[in-house]
Amino acid sequence: MRPYRSFSLALVLAAVVVPAQAADKKKPKADADVDAFFDAPADPKKTTSLDDLHKATAGVANRETKDGMAPKGGLVDDDAPVLLHAVFAAQKIVIDKKLGCQPGGRDKKKLSYFAFDELPQEGVPFEVCVTVSSKVGREMSMSVAVVDPRNSRVARAEDVIDFRGRAGRMDHVLEFPAPTFKVAGPYQYLIELDGKEVGRLPLFEVRVEPADGAPPAPPPPPRH
Repeated sequence: MRPYRSFSLALVLAAVVVPAQAADKKKPKADADVDAFFDAPADPKKTTSLDDLHKATAGVANRETKDGMAPKGGLVDDDAPVLLHAVFAAQKIVIDKKLGCQPGGRDKKKLSYFAFDELPQEGVPFEVCVTVSSKVGREMSMSVAVVDPRNSRVARAEDVIDFRGRAGRMDHVLEFPAPTFKVAGPYQYLIELDGKEVGRLPLFEVRVEPADGAPPAPPPPPRH
């Protein structure tokens, strides 16, 4: 791991908040020195049933209310039984009973991008809230991942999401450890339910910005 030369974590205020049905909240274990830095979610083995997945993901902190180029924009399967409405990342997320997911912590701001003077670099732990809705009326196994512009998964987690008695919108929050970013560009949140990808939404951007006083990188040579 290369040492940090320059690291800035930009957090921007939310412009619009989608009302969502608040979901069950499990209190995460906070770092003793910095709030909003959380333990990594469990990395359970692949399971073949919801009962097995319940056991495998018992330690995953959550709260509810193949390589190739990744698509630049979000993709959502309109025919999927679960609809994806919105997603955002923040160092800490709280669930308001009326407003749904809200950025928490000291700054109470959304995380829109990471900036480094060079890559690869390690980021910081963060949380992700995705707002979904479904009328399936049952539990579903859920796999999520943060994917880079090359479609490589830099962070992932598994959980069980419960739609019983919840036909409206609901929020689902998961905590992620600090990932290692290798490439710049837009990163997306990929969601699979019962083994099928239902969509991916833009999450944040990773940028390379020269340190103060450092000359900018030369432009690429022209193509002939």
